[in-house]
Amino acid sequence: MSERRLPEPRLRDEFRRELRARLMQEAAVTLVPKRRDTAWTSWLRPAFAAGLAALVLVVGAGTAAANSLPGDAAFPLKRAIEEVRVALTFDDVERVRVLAELADQRLTELEKVASRDDKAPTASDEYAQAVARFRAAVDALQQAAPADKSELAQDVADAAREKHEFILEQLRNRLSERAKDAVDRATEEELRDTPQNVKDKDKKDRGENQGTPGDPGASPRGGERTSAPRTSPPVRRP
Repeated sequence: MSERRLPEPRLRDEFRRELRARLMQEAAVTLVPKRRDTAWTSWLRPAFAAGLAALVLVVGAGTAAANSLPGDAAFPLKRAIEEVRVALTFDDVERVRVLAELADQRLTELEKVASRDDKAPTASDEYAQAVARFRAAVDALQQAAPADKSELAQDVADAAREKHEFILEQLRNRLSERAKDAVDRATEEELRDTPQNVKDKDKKDRGENQGTPGDPGASPRGGERTSAPRTSPPVRRP
């Protein structure tokens, strides 16, 4: 019985071309020598890693700073972030609003630590400094800015004063005497007249001195009322 011979295996041309293309592709990757790091890339890689680690730390520290209170270790970082926000606010009226919000934030922090003698004095000092800075910005804007911006700044100052008075009225009994001193300084700062109020009072005083419009007897210089000269009746001759 004769053995049946199988046909010799032959590679298909398509398979041969595909195999050759793959081998050439792998050879191009494998045989190319590895590039050595230059001075620039050798410095850039560790610097990038260090920057990424610093970013992670900053994000974590920023979260801790946002929740910090006056007297905490992370509170200076919170203040630094706020200073960046103020520095990047270029509109004068908007900067006044930002400083008013920071004064509100200091008062909120004071509420949280009002009953703690170890933190309340520091928080009250921070609040007094924030109010003083806010009112200084309002005064500077009213002296240098046009009338429309001056009025907007005065509105912000009035709203802040009313809000702070309401909160401090409920908070004052919980504060220690040392903390009350700083709060009293802040209250006096907010109650003092701004340049806009002084101008309004001057205008009102000048209007009162000039008399009531429509009164013919009123003196334009604010003097006493003058009456018309009286004429004697004609004398009849016989």
